[in-house]
Parts: sequence; structure tokens; C-alpha cells
Amino acid sequence: MKKIYLVGEDEVTKAIIRKIMTVYTPDLVVKSELPARGSEIKRKIENFNTLSATTPVVLLTDLDTEDCAPVAKKKLLATVDEQAENFIVNIAVDEAEAWLMADRENFAAFLGINIQNMPVSTLQKQGGRNSRKEMSIPLKASYYLTHRLILLSDKEELKEQLQSQGDRCKGKEYNTALVPFIEKQWNPENAKENSDSLQRMILRLQSLSQRLP
Repeated sequence: MKKIYLVGEDEVTKAIIRKIMTVYTPDLVVKSELPARGSEIKRKIENFNTLSATTPVVLLTDLDTEDCAPVAKKKLLATVDEQAENFIVNIAVDEAEAWLMADRENFAAFLGINIQNMPVSTLQKQGGRNSRKEMSIPLKASYYLTHRLILLSDKEELKEQLQSQGDRCKGKEYNTALVPFIEKQWNPENAKENSDSLQRMILRLQSLSQRLP
């Protein structure tokens, strides 16, 4: 049994890590989920790096406002002298929700909207030499979902769960709606064709699985 610690800033992010492991590295088993919301991840980054020396740590966080994943990763690890081999740091461009949208057909069916209304992937320059394929979303992915895409849906219960309400950026049952979709419908095999950052996470986990005894 190859055990790992899992770090994600919310339930959606953690569900995505578990699904990727189920599909691509079923021999990896979550020993424990380490709580770390938002800014907590950066504050605890040295602890995660140290912990990975005994048990691998798989972390997924969002790109958010940074220009590219390498810059975001460099800033995240700024206080770490040397990243441990088994500290697997992944950056979702631009958010984990963009990876869900990258499975365009299944996500459109989940929302009950025409696939033509879904964002598409494009080659994007993100500070490096090579262009990377990522979803082209005009706003932050979670905001685009809760303020644009869900408004096109005729699924009233889903609207209630996801749509922004009052001062909330997300619906009060946002996780309740998205986590079952991730577990049962989201196909990372489809999504990785539209997201190089997702593809890189899959490859990192496969490499980890292969080198663990």
C-alpha cells in the first residue's frame, strides 16, 4: 500500500486529487487529508515539505492572480530551501474549476446547457518559452461558473446550489453539487486534452507511483 498525504484548499480541489488518483494511480492511497485553506497553504509549506520525507505529500492549489504556474510555484516555495522529491506541488490554471470545464461535454451535460456555451481551450503564453493549452475563460473559473454558466441552466435545483447569492461568491451548496459530479461524471482523460496543467499533474502522480516501493 502506497500511502500519501493530500493537501487541497477546498472540497472541490481535494475531490479532484482523489479522482485523478483513482483513474491513474489506484495504488496510491490517501493516508490523511491535511487541512489547509487558502493562505494556510503558503504558511504551512515548509511543514509539508518536511513531512514528505517520510510520507509523500500531494498538493493542489490554484494559479489565481499569478502570470503562470512556474511563477506561482516559485512564490509558494520561496521559504523552502530545497523541494523534497516526494513533495508533489501542482498548480491548476487558472483554478481547479477550469479543469472541470475542460471536460466540456460532461460538464455541459451536468449543467444542462448547450456545449457551444462552454469555454474552449487555446494555446496560451504564460511566461515560458512554449505555449500551453489551457481553457480560455474570460473571468476567474469559479466566478464564471457561478455568475455566467449556471444562469444558462434550466436545472433549478442546481442553480440554487451553485448560483451566487447575496454577498456570497458561490452558492451555499457549491461543494455539495460539484463533488458528486467529480466523483461520478468528470472524466480527466477528456479534460487533460484541454489542459496542460492537468496533464502535468497526472504525469507527476504516475512518476511518484512508479518510484515508490
